[in-house]
Amino acid sequence: MKAAVYHGPRDVRIETVPTPKAEAGELVLKILRCAVCGTDKRIFTHGQKNVVPPTTTGHEMVGEVHEIGTGVKGFKKGQRVIAAAVIGCGKCLYCRRGKSNLCDDFTALGYQYPGGFAEYMKVPARAVEAGNVMPIPDGISPDRAALIEPLTCVLNGQEFLNAQKGDRAVVIGAGPIGLMHAGVLKAHGCSPIVVADVSDERLAYVREFGLGIPVNTSGGDAVDKILKAAGGEPFDIAITACSVKAAQPDALKLVRKGARVSFFAGIPKDDPVVPIDTNHLHYNEISVFGAFGSDLRHYRKGIEMIARGDLPWDRFITHKFKLDRIHDAFKVMEAGQGIKTVIDCE
Repeated sequence: MKAAVYHGPRDVRIETVPTPKAEAGELVLKILRCAVCGTDKRIFTHGQKNVVPPTTTGHEMVGEVHEIGTGVKGFKKGQRVIAAAVIGCGKCLYCRRGKSNLCDDFTALGYQYPGGFAEYMKVPARAVEAGNVMPIPDGISPDRAALIEPLTCVLNGQEFLNAQKGDRAVVIGAGPIGLMHAGVLKAHGCSPIVVADVSDERLAYVREFGLGIPVNTSGGDAVDKILKAAGGEPFDIAITACSVKAAQPDALKLVRKGARVSFFAGIPKDDPVVPIDTNHLHYNEISVFGAFGSDLRHYRKGIEMIARGDLPWDRFITHKFKLDRIHDAFKVMEAGQGIKTVIDCE
């Protein structure tokens, strides 16, 4: 089979490698699509400690059941499925609470295990047994299904915020995750929703999809620009969906008493400390949440939401490349172009 084999930073080669075989308890999937995540781009450009070359990355995949190992029940060949990337240990406190994304000993497809930038991918028995492989409805196209994994991360972050109809909300960052956050807030009935970014290209999608009020925060006081766009009143919900450090203290300045703030995006690991006036949080009862990845509950919710089609999911995919053009996909990602880039592995 063909696979995009990662040999190190900026060294990804399309190679012919052995097609995986399903051993006892395992599944082999024929990969249809695998979307490119910001983490995939970071691994491509800088590498990552838990990705040891040579291997295949990619974790936002959708496929068909190709081969079923002995002892595996509930699947049939040709069935369309998605595979949740994070594989919890199944034994720790967090796994027992259903929070496999917080497992102290988790592994993941596309990281410790070969991922979806290939024609075929093996799902280890531990993941199959945990329920990581989930059927998707026939009506969901492979392109749209490739959006389920990033949507699950958004749903995890939104769970803490408990968005209600009429809540005023701001999202800082208009990349694919920021736009998904805006879409989920819209589905909850939040109004107004401001989406802030420094890219007019990405803000144009906010207008095109009807997701809220786009605000370009370049060249001025970001907080002032956002507040003016929303009529001067502070917000009930703020989400930082970009890795710019200034976004986090800005988010705290944008909210009113009793607000909920999600530090959704991580910031640079070599400079992660942000000064925060904790008295401001204390006296104004402002809640601040982190969010990392997702668990299997969010996958089930994500499948339902993508299937409903109440947001323009198909239009979120602005670039699609065949597997042997994966370098073009990384170029698009590095240039910050479009919204979501998908690899067609068929």
